[in-house]
Amino acid sequence: MSGNANIIVIEGRLTKDPNFMKTKNGKSLCKFGIANNRYYYINGSLQKEVYFFDLISWGYNAEKVASNLKKGSHVLVSGELRQNSYFTKEGNKRNSIYILALEIKNLSKKSLDNNGKIANNQTVENIIEENTDQVF
Repeated sequence: MSGNANIIVIEGRLTKDPNFMKTKNGKSLCKFGIANNRYYYINGSLQKEVYFFDLISWGYNAEKVASNLKKGSHVLVSGELRQNSYFTKEGNKRNSIYILALEIKNLSKKSLDNNGKIANNQTVENIIEENTDQVF
């Protein structure tokens, strides 16, 4: 029997430039965050709430995120919710929730060129293809 469904799809803008690194084992890892806006009306007045989410991508996906996205990039992400448990220096247990980004689409009208500068009149429909043979 398979596990329960764990799928998330979210749209937003990067809150800062992606943080790319290599693990001790040489695997590519990229951490980034997005802001997601929710609009609604109360008594005819438009209200806005902003939610912030932490995301992580691995391997090929991490490299593509780091090379193609920057602060303010508009993205559509599909992935899974993950939980990380750790202990503080004081010995207290903490939990954090993040999104494991499996597929990222750049919705920005402009993309980055090879020098990391915004290239005009280019649209990147799908900068990352889901890498199904990568083990997480």
